Amino acid sequence: MKAERTIKETAAETADKIHNGVDMAEEQVDETVSSFAARLSALEAQWREHGEELLAIAREIGGVAEKQVRAHPLAAFGIAFAAGIIVAKLLRR
Repeated sequence: MKAERTIKETAAETADKIHNGVDMAEEQVDETVSSFAARLSALEAQWREHGEELLAIAREIGGVAEKQVRAHPLAAFGIAFAAGIIVAKLLRR
């Protein structure tokens, strides 16, 4: 009987340790997920900020290019034509 009680106690202690270990692992996973979510949110905010900056720059460059094309349409056509020839030669290779 004493051996039975010891086996039951050992089994109960082992089950408690396993349960505690699972609880600790769950807490660590939760903390890791929370940390990852916070970092992901910060990264998303940075991407949005930089994306907006790039979009503003692209609009500005587009405006400047549009003014130059309107001011010098023949030069713009010549540059576009030459660029097309260069791209075609590069793509043939």
